[in-house]
Amino acid sequence: MKKGLLKKYAAALLLGVTVLTASLSADIDALAKGPTYSAKEDVYYTKANCIVYAEPTYTSIVLTTLDANLPVRVIGEYSNGWYRINIGVIGYVKWDSVTTAGAIGLPQKASKQIADAQRIASEIGYEFVYLTLNDEKIIKKDIYNSYVGQKVMLYVKIDDEVGISFKMLYEDKIKSDINLKFTKTATVGTLGDRIVELAFDEDMELLGQIAIFQFKEGYDKAITINTTDLDSYDYVEMNTYYTEFSEFAYAPVTQIANMKIIDTEIPNSLTEKQRARMTDLQRGIKYQSYDNKEYRSSIHSRLRKDTEYVDYNY
Repeated sequence: MKKGLLKKYAAALLLGVTVLTASLSADIDALAKGPTYSAKEDVYYTKANCIVYAEPTYTSIVLTTLDANLPVRVIGEYSNGWYRINIGVIGYVKWDSVTTAGAIGLPQKASKQIADAQRIASEIGYEFVYLTLNDEKIIKKDIYNSYVGQKVMLYVKIDDEVGISFKMLYEDKIKSDINLKFTKTATVGTLGDRIVELAFDEDMELLGQIAIFQFKEGYDKAITINTTDLDSYDYVEMNTYYTEFSEFAYAPVTQIANMKIIDTEIPNSLTEKQRARMTDLQRGIKYQSYDNKEYRSSIHSRLRKDTEYVDYNY
């Protein structure tokens, strides 16, 4: 082989080795990076049998197992599903073993409000999961999404007159936290009707789930429920709910946004058809007879297979 050709061959070989080494080094660096870590500062609550590990891996030492409803200080999170917590010592728990929204399980003195929502969930075969909201009234998306795809009603009581059951109908996950902070005003109309407005701090379209609002209004009332059009921000009348044998009115919606509720006394009893419709609203059947077939078809395509669906006129 000629001397010049030998030099070119050697240079090419050296270049190839350099490129290969750089490629392997990049691959090793990529593998070495692993999950990302973000600092946090929040208080979460444990679910039953919450296992605390010494490191963020199942193969590490188990430090302790915590009972349900205990507050823990969360100081960081890993992108692969672990929280770093401080319980006097540093430990690690899986995302789905704690909740940001509050205590899991019914309080010892459950109110009528909670009991009524629990009854409805039981009637339609849904697991009832009760969350006690913290002062921030925020449900974090990772906690909420841990229930998506399950046959669950996730219930929160946001004050002594308003509760919400999040009915898990679809597979869609939410992309941001749910902020349930609101300001409530109540006035009396010229005809003696009571007008209550709920102004939420943040609007949010749920898209893939149903939020069944529960209002404590009293017996024998006609409750006209107005929701906000998120394009025009005008109130739109959704439906009227009649409280005949229960003091609670229900409104299934697919958003968290301002609402206006107007209640009036009704002396007459409901027909069987009206009672059946009130039952459907309690259970989260939002889609009324005026929805067109194309819209209903698009909803059907995203329903979980075991989800019930009721049409009034079809």
